[in-house]
Amino acid sequence: MISFFIPQIISNSLDGLYVVGGAVRDLLLGRKPVEYDLITTSPLENISLKTFAPSNNGKTVGIYYKGVKYDVTHYEDLYEDLKRRDFTINSMAIPVEKDGKLNTKNIVDPCNGKDDLKNGILRTFKAQNLFQDPVRVIRGLRFIAEENLDIDPPTLIAMRKAIKYISQSAKERIFPPLERFVNGRYFSKAHKIAEEINVETYLSFPTKNLEKADFVEPSCRWSVIFYKTSSFESFVKRVFPPRRVIHQVKRMAFLASSVENNNWEWTVRIKKDELFCLMELLKSFKIPHEAVERYACSVIEISPLDLKKIGIGGKDIARVMKMLWKEILSSNLSNTYEILINEARKFKK
Repeated sequence: MISFFIPQIISNSLDGLYVVGGAVRDLLLGRKPVEYDLITTSPLENISLKTFAPSNNGKTVGIYYKGVKYDVTHYEDLYEDLKRRDFTINSMAIPVEKDGKLNTKNIVDPCNGKDDLKNGILRTFKAQNLFQDPVRVIRGLRFIAEENLDIDPPTLIAMRKAIKYISQSAKERIFPPLERFVNGRYFSKAHKIAEEINVETYLSFPTKNLEKADFVEPSCRWSVIFYKTSSFESFVKRVFPPRRVIHQVKRMAFLASSVENNNWEWTVRIKKDELFCLMELLKSFKIPHEAVERYACSVIEISPLDLKKIGIGGKDIARVMKMLWKEILSSNLSNTYEILINEARKFKK
């Protein structure tokens, strides 16, 4: 296990201090945690180094110290606190000494989370833990996708039942674990569980394209998942995805539809940084994409300024550029300035 320390400015002022949750999981897997969840028996008022406003109804205080975030929560009974957590792999605690050293020889593990982590099992200590916070169901999908876990059958049943109540959760809490599920290395394994627990019904998250998304770069998966579906607007209302995801899904749908329908509008609308995801989408749906490949390797030898010089302006610039691109990518026209400028004159109204 990697050895790390909690800053003494934190550990020295708090009693009954433990590292819990994902940081323990990461340490056991030999990874450096990016943030730490801490619990203490001390009143949160004792924490002088507060850099975030209290969250979780005032039960958690955030500290950002030397580039690392620490969330500190008060607890009364350690074992009960751990037994209430989402999954056993997150129900372990490592004592923190006053000097900040982690006492890894005395890990508190009332739910056998260490064994479950070693054996690659996703299990909840009791089904009620998922019903208390249905977003934990999505967190379960995330852990399967990121850690390649197998799901415990009773936990699968509990997830299938608990997700029915996810509409009662704050919408802004749903997307972060959902995106980590979508971006996960073992997405193929996790989305089979997503289908089993019926995420489509309760989140408007379509499942018909998930197998296509298996083979797509994670950063492009959202556009593949929602292409040619009718559920995106409902999904947005239920999950509150960030603007970047909304933009990607809508832009890729427009561009891919333009390519598929032989509408050359995409040639004058696409941005260079959109080409990769467009290609990923087209390949996943087996849409002919040779023209897009040629476009990606081409630089047209004429500019909008050149068109203005011969009297083409306004909306006609995009119209003529589109026509020129069509002829170039169809191999009907040589991509040289003289040929293109002469052809442009023909298109001039």
